[in-house]
Amino acid sequence: MKKYLGFLVLAIIMLSVSCDKCEEGNIAEPASLFVNVIDATTLENVFVNESFTVQQISVKDLEEKLIPFVFEANNNLIRIFPSTKNLLQNTFVITLNNESTGSLKEITITYDIEATKQECYTSYKITNVQAPNNATEVINEIYQIKI
Repeated sequence: MKKYLGFLVLAIIMLSVSCDKCEEGNIAEPASLFVNVIDATTLENVFVNESFTVQQISVKDLEEKLIPFVFEANNNLIRIFPSTKNLLQNTFVITLNNESTGSLKEITITYDIEATKQECYTSYKITNVQAPNNATEVINEIYQIKI
């Protein structure tokens, strides 16, 4: 009888413990967008034609807080990871500043965030991306912005 009682207690404990379907490492990738900055006159990427270098890039929100980004050298693209705190009417500014040539370009980007609740996390997607002062085109989810 003691064997069965021990088994019964163990079975009750196992059933009362919640089964967490979330696995370690099962998290959403951070929201980001890819930007290809193109010279409006030559239609070349400004990093390929060496108008600007990666060291001359800064990305900030309207409060002058730095926004993380990665320069993808293989494709000459800027991958930006903007804040997902506010879902609507967000803005950041990409600044390209080549002091040796005196060339300064600012690209204002507005965007919204779409939040989707998953079982273990919330995923965020950047939507409604606009560059109101620049001609913009989206090709394969990469924002082509002419300066």
